Amino acid sequence: MTEETAQILHLERALAEALRAPDPALGLAHLRAHGQLGPELAARVAAIDDDGFRIAALLVARLRFERLVQGSTLASQWFDDDPAGFAASFRRYHAEVTPTAQFPAGEAALFAAWQAAQ
Repeated sequence: MTEETAQILHLERALAEALRAPDPALGLAHLRAHGQLGPELAARVAAIDDDGFRIAALLVARLRFERLVQGSTLASQWFDDDPAGFAASFRRYHAEVTPTAQFPAGEAALFAAWQAAQ
């Protein structure tokens, strides 16, 4: 693996983590200050608009939430029965588990595995 590839992978992981942070712009600021990126990637990260990044984080969370309630009848029922309790659990899940699922069934499986580990 080349150094450039390693830096891009590091950046992707760091951006994914920042998108799941309670304050995505703060996560982005941390990446800017401590990301150990080369000059070209650092310049690209510096150009990211904080408000745009916050909106992107909201969209990521929304899409993940939708995948989960569409893929899991248990999660959907929990949300119907106890929206606040489910939302609190979802926030913890979203912060702790890297999104890797592309479809509802995959998100449901990730959520079920996270719940089982709790």
